[in-house]
Amino acid sequence: MIVNRLPRVHILTPSLVPYDAIGNDVSQMRDALLCHGYSVTVFAEGIHPQCTPIAKPVSTAPADYWQSSEDILIYHHSMGWGSGQDILFNTNNRIVLRHHNVTPPQFFAGYSIPYQQACAAGQEGTERIAHLRNMLVLGDSTFNCDDLIALGVPPENCRVLAPLHLTEELGHEPFDIPTIQRYSGETVNIVFVGGVKPNKGHARAIRAFAVYCRHFNTRSQLIFSGGIDDRLRNYVDDLRQLAASLGVASQVVFTGSVTGSQLKSLYVAADIFLCTSEHEGFCVPLVEAMYFRVPIVAWGKTAVPETIGGCGFVLEHWDELQCASYIAELVNDTNLATRFGDLGRKRYQQVFSPGVLQKQLFDIITSLDEGTRST
Repeated sequence: MIVNRLPRVHILTPSLVPYDAIGNDVSQMRDALLCHGYSVTVFAEGIHPQCTPIAKPVSTAPADYWQSSEDILIYHHSMGWGSGQDILFNTNNRIVLRHHNVTPPQFFAGYSIPYQQACAAGQEGTERIAHLRNMLVLGDSTFNCDDLIALGVPPENCRVLAPLHLTEELGHEPFDIPTIQRYSGETVNIVFVGGVKPNKGHARAIRAFAVYCRHFNTRSQLIFSGGIDDRLRNYVDDLRQLAASLGVASQVVFTGSVTGSQLKSLYVAADIFLCTSEHEGFCVPLVEAMYFRVPIVAWGKTAVPETIGGCGFVLEHWDELQCASYIAELVNDTNLATRFGDLGRKRYQQVFSPGVLQKQLFDIITSLDEGTRST
């Protein structure tokens, strides 16, 4: 009797760090496939100490490790990575490209040459990878898939799978009492979560917030929660100067990196989630806002409208006064805010919950495996 063995799955990523959207996608993808009986190994070049239990240095893989035509290689692409691409272009594994998109380098011009160079290398890598044959693209969004279709990848070779995430684990974190106390009261809390980087559009958020303060409500604060890279200190300085020039410096808060308990508490204290990002391949914090029923106001750039899916106010064209008006409408109309919050939670459950995403991943990997067996 011939027993069909499930293929080995190799997950390849440039770096693996905790509390990171791509890192979470990698770890949850690994766990989901292990639960379905696959043998899964994660390889990375840079591995945070907290991630060593689930990943191996890519340098430890034997030279012939990537040569089985039965195995599946899931390559996470979001930046330039020469050694990873060497494996990708020489493997005999079946290739799944997990495309997270690459931030255009021009966002970092004038702030960080290393960031700018890394993003340029990432874009060059995308162009090279697009020429691989018989590759399945697994994009975080339709926007990400379209990125590769424009470079010649056949549309029928593309699938959309939102990033696997740890939002429900975040929901189970204990409350951080100091955070709750700091952001409680009558002050309106307008929150954005994400690394403080130029593509995130913080300057637009500050300008819209200043308009909101001037025309609608001075008792409010704009809270940016996310890590600050020392290489981008000039960017943060520019944002602080902008806030000062608009008279809202004391009301714009940069929390820096936060713990899970602090982040949960911040979402619970938030009145509005404001996203003015100019480039997103998906934007996991929008899903977190949906889970916590925080009403969303966003600029409809790149993948943001697709992620929101109609459960928030989305500006098709940037207008600071319109953005401020949307915020005011949600703050002043609690029924509307509750309705948007409920719509967000419903979308989370139906589209982005772990069970839904894990089933989609399993179906995709299973179809890839069965398709190979039938040939």
